[in-house]
Amino acid sequence: MTMQKRLCAGSFRARTITMQKSCARQSLLVLFLLLKAPYVNAQISFSSLPDVWAYADMHNIRIKTMEAEKYIARKNVQQTYGNLLPAISANGAFTDNIKIQPTLIPASLFNPTAPAGTYTEATFGRRYIYNANITAQFDLLNTRDWFSIKAEKLNEEIAGLNIAKSKADLYEQLANAYYSCLLLSKAAQLSSENLQTATALYDIARNKFAEGQISEVTLNTALINREKAAKSLDIAEENQALQRNSLRQLLNTNDSIHISDSNFIAIAFTEDTSFAPDPDVALSYKQMLASKTQWQSSKAAFAPTLSAVYQYNTQVAADDFLKFDNSNTIPQQYWGLRLSLPLFNGNTKHYQVQKARMDYELKQQQYEASRLQSAIADQDIRSSFNSAGAAFDRSGTILKLYQNNDAHAGKRMEEGIISLDERLKVYSELITNQNEYLQSMSDYFIQQYRLKIRRINFTE
Repeated sequence: MTMQKRLCAGSFRARTITMQKSCARQSLLVLFLLLKAPYVNAQISFSSLPDVWAYADMHNIRIKTMEAEKYIARKNVQQTYGNLLPAISANGAFTDNIKIQPTLIPASLFNPTAPAGTYTEATFGRRYIYNANITAQFDLLNTRDWFSIKAEKLNEEIAGLNIAKSKADLYEQLANAYYSCLLLSKAAQLSSENLQTATALYDIARNKFAEGQISEVTLNTALINREKAAKSLDIAEENQALQRNSLRQLLNTNDSIHISDSNFIAIAFTEDTSFAPDPDVALSYKQMLASKTQWQSSKAAFAPTLSAVYQYNTQVAADDFLKFDNSNTIPQQYWGLRLSLPLFNGNTKHYQVQKARMDYELKQQQYEASRLQSAIADQDIRSSFNSAGAAFDRSGTILKLYQNNDAHAGKRMEEGIISLDERLKVYSELITNQNEYLQSMSDYFIQQYRLKIRRINFTE
């Protein structure tokens, strides 16, 4: 009885020590995870393409750079308005005449009896001279300033349109990567199902080959199908990871990305012919106006400039430093009008006008070409979207029929109605059609996001 109590007590102590060690290990594990938690990358989830676009608007470095350039353009407008204000300057000077140079004066001025040709040295001026002046100039007529303001306003609008164009280009890149991820996810799903089917067929083929019911060619065909399915799955998963990295680069984030779009293959045919303004056309138009303003500004270089000028000067002269009790103050003040008329400058202004006019004519042609190309591209987008949607819809129907054939062939093989060779042939046809289905899906995705982007008004 005593021995049993000792054994029970020893067993209890052993369990207690074991439980304490287990709790200690769990505490250390929790502490390690808590310390490591801040270094684990977060995850960003997107359920639709507009969510990706909204995130890019706030984080993409290209958009931030364009917004900074627009801010600079706005400040340039304010700077050119400042040129219309009068220019006022104040100046001050101090001179210490350590030794004032004497001046020779005929002695007869002070002494009429002095012999001719004799001179007397005299010193004029005071040692300390203080000067101060204020100058103001205001251009009453300067046409180039007004053209400069107009040009900077157009540059600000061009900077805004550059943002719109960059957003449109960025949205297309994001849509390409986003839909590629969804497409590869579907491809990985199909490849996973194919791998299961190909593995099951290979197991059946291996058993039949062992029993001598099929040839080695049939066995190798089943093995090839399995390896192809495994290869397709690996490629789809690897490419999907690459596309996610592309999204991370475009979104300027180091976090992992999760996509869960359940409506990404919905067919939405449209008869609506309305599109948002094309940023390329709007940008081309503003560039044409900027070129016209530059041409007008170059012609304004021949116009006269009329300015009003005011100046006030004062001078204080004293014998002692900073002591003005016995000083002299000599003020001066004037105002006037100044007219500047350029007459000749080597014909450089004339050549500038010719170059500016040629650039303006070229910008006009580019604008008309941009309008034409945009109109044709819109027609292509509308037509391509509808045709790609119809093709993808039919591809889905065809794929379901091939899947039904594959399932039916599997049952017929189990019932012994068809051979394994025929079963493999039906499976091979399904794989071929899956590739056609994925290609149709890819074409539809491309036309879908092109249509979505053309309906976004980036110029607002």
